[in-house]
Amino acid sequence: MAPGKGGADGVHIEAPPNAPAREGHGWRTYRLLVALAAIMVVGAAAILLWQRFGPRPGPKYGVAINANASVQDFRLNSTLGHPIALSDFADRYTVLYFGYTTCPDICPTTLADLGKAEKLLGDAAKRMQVLFVTVDPERDTPERLHDYLAYFSPTFIGLSGGLEETEAIASQFGVVYEKRYASGSATDYLMDHSAAVIVLDAERRPQVMFPFGVTAEQIASDLQALLR
Repeated sequence: MAPGKGGADGVHIEAPPNAPAREGHGWRTYRLLVALAAIMVVGAAAILLWQRFGPRPGPKYGVAINANASVQDFRLNSTLGHPIALSDFADRYTVLYFGYTTCPDICPTTLADLGKAEKLLGDAAKRMQVLFVTVDPERDTPERLHDYLAYFSPTFIGLSGGLEETEAIASQFGVVYEKRYASGSATDYLMDHSAAVIVLDAERRPQVMFPFGVTAEQIASDLQALLR
């Protein structure tokens, strides 16, 4: 390499065409501005990476679970007209609720809150799927589930299985239920059941639980942070 004019090692370093002269206050200011610009670019990139891949904040209103293990997959009849599995939703979060269509109060209240939360989330709601698993499969056919869930959201999917199958699935989420007869009739009964909403990530790991009474706005707030 031919010797240059300016460097101690004989290499001449050219400044950018529009840069001020190397001597004096102007050059020092220029270098400072370039350094600040570089810091801002790196900082913006770090913020974006943190927002996308950094640890998510804990829920403000729900109960954090943050399980490391996935729940066992299952496949049930659905309101879509064909059986579906929990693993079919590996591209989104799953919002799981166990209830039944003739529930007089808790189920319709919870489903209404989930439907409102879905609307509040806007486009972010596309990253989740609400699944309603009936604890009363003897009366809740897929057709009945379809008509019932349509009152709350056209995106909600109902699931039903056999008695033993449903009990086994519910037990892995800590959901319990039992019949409470209102009269001597075998078909006149209510179902006492757990009323929590359980949110699973794309790998079927429980992340958050919403107890009954958490509002739609509060559910939407926690889901917004989870779905970011």
